[in-house]
Amino acid sequence: MVVYNELVAVTAGAALIGVAVFLSTVVRERRVDGEAWAAFFGLTGLLLFVLGVHTTVTWPFGGAPFEYANIAFGQPAAAFGALLLAATVYLWRNRSPVDDATSPAPTAAAMRPAAIFVGALGLGMASLAIAFVRFQLGAAPPEEPISGRVGHLPWIEALFLGGLWGLVALGCLLFALALWTERPRLLPWVVRAWFVSGVVLVLFGAMNFYTHIGMYYNLEHGTMHLW
Repeated sequence: MVVYNELVAVTAGAALIGVAVFLSTVVRERRVDGEAWAAFFGLTGLLLFVLGVHTTVTWPFGGAPFEYANIAFGQPAAAFGALLLAATVYLWRNRSPVDDATSPAPTAAAMRPAAIFVGALGLGMASLAIAFVRFQLGAAPPEEPISGRVGHLPWIEALFLGGLWGLVALGCLLFALALWTERPRLLPWVVRAWFVSGVVLVLFGAMNFYTHIGMYYNLEHGTMHLW
């Protein structure tokens, strides 16, 4: 089984944290270091876009019973990566030649068109959150250390992943609502939703580097390391 969800989770989590910090800077009307943020969004966006597209167009990507990875992981990663790459282009083109800073007012206005796509993705992420819970997806096999210890209770990881995807979806929908109904007071809640979900994604992805290696080791050697 070949999957990229370890690197995708860590990268997406870091990108969500970065977007939250960036948005918080814009909301507070502080000047943005356009060159630095362009580099950050370009790095994370490229990884997510390439891995997301490859996951999306390879069917079935993870093999049975992991076919849903194309939809639940690959497509959101590809879309998020494309948004980050668009942000990279905008910030690089509009940085100041003197101090590499970008004025917050035009930056906030430029996010409004992108909010249409972000809101649409929020609806998709909300549907994925419901699907995780409704069909109890994401349960780890017994050979996987740590996560596999509760694999016989699929609702646990289903609730975790559904809640995490739902929190990202909430941030997306609030972001679109805030920009298109001119309610900037909603943006701090967007920052909170994406920052918390980003931290959880980073920790979850980092753990999966260990647990997935342990799973492959157990499968290869016939062992059952639980931790």
